[in-house]
Amino acid sequence: MKTSIRRFNRNVIPSWNDLRKDMREIHELFKENERRIKETDLQMKETDLRMKETDRQLKETKELIKALSTKFTSQSGHILEGLMEPSAIRIFQERGYDINRCWKNFKKYSKDAGRRMEVDLLLLDDDIAIVVEVKINCTCADIDHFLEQMTHFKEVCHEYADKRVLVAVAAVNYDRNSDEYAHEKGVFVIRVYNDNIFSLDPTEGEKLTEF
Repeated sequence: MKTSIRRFNRNVIPSWNDLRKDMREIHELFKENERRIKETDLQMKETDLRMKETDRQLKETKELIKALSTKFTSQSGHILEGLMEPSAIRIFQERGYDINRCWKNFKKYSKDAGRRMEVDLLLLDDDIAIVVEVKINCTCADIDHFLEQMTHFKEVCHEYADKRVLVAVAAVNYDRNSDEYAHEKGVFVIRVYNDNIFSLDPTEGEKLTEF
């Protein structure tokens, strides 16, 4: 807004009309300034609303990705368990274990122990049970959790109390040397390759953990 307020000159006494004109112009300046402040405030509020909407959409997107990732991992795990079943029997038979039965997704609840046991694969012969944990990605923490769960195996599954119980982990990826960690803990290590080839690591000289 262009204004024409005159500079004050002490040698000239302004007329009443001049003062009124100057006052009107000052008033207009204040109104224009107030309008601009309101516009700026409105723009800031609109920006804030857009940012909140963007945050909401990002949050929903993250939740959707998380849900899809969980679903994909779960389904991939079930598929991997199905592929692993015949291979696990074969690779342990080749190592001299007389595996003749296999339970997939084995679940057992013991009311006495107040515990539930869930096992991806349970391989059996007449004297030995081999519990296999199947993972897409295996970490050292997964190994520790698996071994801690296995300390309750015979407590829940009384029917296998007279068997030697060994443990194995099968994974597509072993994160941060978790395969070496599994060997140190006396766990069989089964490697799963992208072309659905399964192999059991050598265990010569290793002391296998029994439960």
